[in-house]
Amino acid sequence: METGRRFGGAALIMLVAVLVLGLGPGKARAQVIGYPADSCYDRNVDCGTSEGESGVLTESAEFYGFPRANCRTRWARATRKNLARMVVYHYNEQVRWCWSGGKITWFWRDRWASDTAFSWIFDGNVNTNCVLEHCNNRGVGTYSTDAWTQGEFHACVIWYCPHRYPIVDIWVHGDGGSGASWSGA
Repeated sequence: METGRRFGGAALIMLVAVLVLGLGPGKARAQVIGYPADSCYDRNVDCGTSEGESGVLTESAEFYGFPRANCRTRWARATRKNLARMVVYHYNEQVRWCWSGGKITWFWRDRWASDTAFSWIFDGNVNTNCVLEHCNNRGVGTYSTDAWTQGEFHACVIWYCPHRYPIVDIWVHGDGGSGASWSGA
């Protein structure tokens, strides 16, 4: 008389993973079957994607305070989204600069957090390559320069508090060219 159950192939693999590898049932399922959500403690906190975007604005020279100048604004932001694709925070940087004759003539940087949601909190700007907050006149007289910034965010669910450290970098040139990169959101 048979008193036990027979194991199917998938169940046997899971049992071996649990017994031999010492994994708990959730970790064994994630390892064997590949459920990405099993590695998340909270889907709004530690699961999701890191994205970024950037663009250029060209306003009138008077906006920058220079009556006859070539000036632009480059902005960039690192974005964290949860599994439902909803934004949990943005980390922003923008650089305003002017140029003439292939050289930068004025430079100003701003940085800030926005759109924090789902318990995410901005802990502040934690790193930069600038001595002054706004990188006042960084690279003036040269062809190119950049300003990067790093912020810190955290969110807590009971005892679990993951931290993220996004970095945004903007570089500009004395011919009006510019670019940006981001990571870590």
